[in-house]
Amino acid sequence: MTATSADRSGALLLDVADVLRGPVPGEYLDRVVAVPAGTGELRVELDYDKVTDRFQLYAALVDPHGVFRGHVQCPGGPGPRELRFVVGERTASPGAIAGPIPAGEWTLRIDLDRFREDGPYALRLIAVPGAPEVSAPPEASAPTAPSATSSRPDGTRAAPGRSWLRGELHCHSVHSDGRDEVAAIVAEAGTRGLDFLALSDHFTWSHWGPLAEAAASAGGPIVLPSIEVTTHRGHGNAHGLREWVDVYVDGPERGAGELVREVHAQGGLFGVNHPFSGQQAWRRADVPWAEVDLLEVVNQGQDANNDAAIGLWDRLLAEGHDLAPVAGTDCHELGDPAQRLGQVVTAVRVAERSTEGLLDGLRRAATVVTRGAELDLRLRSDGREAGLGEHLELGARPVELEIDFRIDVPCALFVIRDGLMWFQGDVEPGDSRLALVDDEPVAAAYRVELHRRSDDPRHWASAWRSHESFEALTSFVRTVHRTTTHTHEGES
Repeated sequence: MTATSADRSGALLLDVADVLRGPVPGEYLDRVVAVPAGTGELRVELDYDKVTDRFQLYAALVDPHGVFRGHVQCPGGPGPRELRFVVGERTASPGAIAGPIPAGEWTLRIDLDRFREDGPYALRLIAVPGAPEVSAPPEASAPTAPSATSSRPDGTRAAPGRSWLRGELHCHSVHSDGRDEVAAIVAEAGTRGLDFLALSDHFTWSHWGPLAEAAASAGGPIVLPSIEVTTHRGHGNAHGLREWVDVYVDGPERGAGELVREVHAQGGLFGVNHPFSGQQAWRRADVPWAEVDLLEVVNQGQDANNDAAIGLWDRLLAEGHDLAPVAGTDCHELGDPAQRLGQVVTAVRVAERSTEGLLDGLRRAATVVTRGAELDLRLRSDGREAGLGEHLELGARPVELEIDFRIDVPCALFVIRDGLMWFQGDVEPGDSRLALVDDEPVAAAYRVELHRRSDDPRHWASAWRSHESFEALTSFVRTVHRTTTHTHEGES
């Protein structure tokens, strides 16, 4: 049912109460609504009963120019949901973009995120007249993204020089399904001593403006404008964006591969998140692994799924894909101790302490995933050497491995070569370096893991290393035959 009656809240442009029954063609339910001239505010209301992993809906709004203007998600457990967001000329609710409301055909979208059983829903679009004195420019502008060249929130640039940055690549605010304001998250990251923070809210770019404002205060972390691409067959983070990319890739008109190429065209990076996380597991055949930059091998809430993610990474390395391993707390609520920022971080070796330097280090796979330990790996042969994310040409001599580390508890150190155990030995907090020699090197990806030692025979007999004992892992150093020319994927 569609109504056009007006009340003190505005004109009701769309009023639907129905039961959503399968099968529904496609993954989205779009309704095109004519918005009259002079509208100053649009209000979206979506009501339904959430059934976890069975019936879960999101709402979004797109203007006549095809510009995304806002969305709302449904955090929390099962039960009734009253989802609301507002798009206004001068203000907007979290997750939405403020700006002019052009007359014309707007698209109100229901994203069928989980639709495995039928369920009732109600959808409304309400138009509120604007103030007569407001003149509307032709279209909404994007929130200002944090600068891609400033190293500190105050805009100053640190001196060049190889160093490490440690930070968070996956967390959420009130602009999607998080509980906290952007400023509070940036402040908490600084309190936890993080050097950088990627705020990766689902779908939207509305958090970029508050992120830039929070980053303008001196003393905070480097910030990355990011979006979590939330598809029906897996989630991924797009980092270092300059403008929003169309994240709705589950329809017939557009695929995730096209999105990833657009991210790269902006100079950004794309990473796959929690690849074995139930209904959110990565199952997208339309994104070649050769076009993926990062793989989240440790997610704070994923437990044993992290073991599978590391195994996937090993298989991809063995196939020749140079993916950088990264971590994410995936924090949705700062007050929850289980989601505390800094419990697992990505350390990135950078040539410059800036957003640009951070993206370059991630692109080059110069990363370590850690819960606090420090870890590094270098390979040498015939007078040549290579570090994390780099390739070493094999010569006539053996390969020397130099492993540097700092630990606070006794650990077992593992060297993995193309996914297989090549070395295991015990190291102590007083140790700092281990030198090894591979007398029969082959073209392979070498990497290192640290795990807390355990006296529990069940642990050592069954796993040797697992998410429960994990302390740190390095990215790869790849050995290649001298006759083969290699570059990092995406470089010329």
